[in-house]
Amino acid sequence: MSTNIEQIKLEAEKLTNQTKESLKAVKVIALAQAWKILQLVIAAVIQIIEEIGTDLSSSEKKSLAMDCVSKFYDSVFLVIDIPFVPNMFEPIIHKHVKSILMILVSSTIDAMVTTFRNAGVFVDPSAKVNSILDVIPKVSEK
Repeated sequence: MSTNIEQIKLEAEKLTNQTKESLKAVKVIALAQAWKILQLVIAAVIQIIEEIGTDLSSSEKKSLAMDCVSKFYDSVFLVIDIPFVPNMFEPIIHKHVKSILMILVSSTIDAMVTTFRNAGVFVDPSAKVNSILDVIPKVSEK
């Protein structure tokens, strides 16, 4: 395993530990709140990977991001409250909820990377963004 990948995983683990510490008094997290937290984690993980993993290919970066977010989910979201599902059935469908959320995570990673590149959050001259996105009106020309 390359040093960059190890460093990225270490940074993602720090993020996980900080989140666990801030949520230690919370016993159950609502599904909507879990998704909001995951979106923030995705953005943070993408930025960590882009800063440190400059030698990684796009597919390696996405695979690493998915792995980091999956580990975050397993560590932080032990119990997720799902509306309209009795509490006794929630543990049974917990793994299915994770599967559905990870499908959303995959699409969210793609969307965030494209948005970050188009917004100039990180610019890599060798990174090619789909040219059709150039016709989308920008929020700001700065």
